[in-house]
Amino acid sequence: MILTINRLDYTAAIDAASPLTIERTLNAPSLCRFALSLPPCGSLPVPARFQSLSVTGDDGAVYFTGYIAATPLPEYAGLALEGPRYRFQLQALSDEMLLDQALASASRGAAGTTAVALLTNLAAHTGSTALATTALSLDAPVAQFTPAPAAPFSKSAGQVAAYARAAYRAQSGALSLAAVP
Repeated sequence: MILTINRLDYTAAIDAASPLTIERTLNAPSLCRFALSLPPCGSLPVPARFQSLSVTGDDGAVYFTGYIAATPLPEYAGLALEGPRYRFQLQALSDEMLLDQALASASRGAAGTTAVALLTNLAAHTGSTALATTALSLDAPVAQFTPAPAAPFSKSAGQVAAYARAAYRAQSGALSLAAVP
């Protein structure tokens, strides 16, 4: 497994006291949690909020991409020869976090369209180009959809996917939509 934060390799700094976990929920943002113990020489900076993060396998398979959700705070881990050591607990949300941060413009909804068209319109209404929608290909019909007022992108996208009996995921800078058997 390879953990990169802001294009720097943090794999060796993963703290075994809090192993890396990825939580996936149907039609909701994925969550990645882990702890870091940074080397005392200062070769790796403390990660900051909104920095990009990716977890890939040794074979190149991408398991998670997203952004750090909150500024990590130091937690005293003990005393070493170099002085006090600190552990940083981190939580990252998947790529749709950027669309959730953008304020979506008001919409009256749509009727008689497809899930792909609705997800594309939802992403466009945020005004952000952080996630590509070109890979969406499931043309499942959605009879009627009205987004909840002031709902974040991920909640509205989850509603669209549920109406289409599908699952959406944001990973590697793109949205995907797959039918649920």
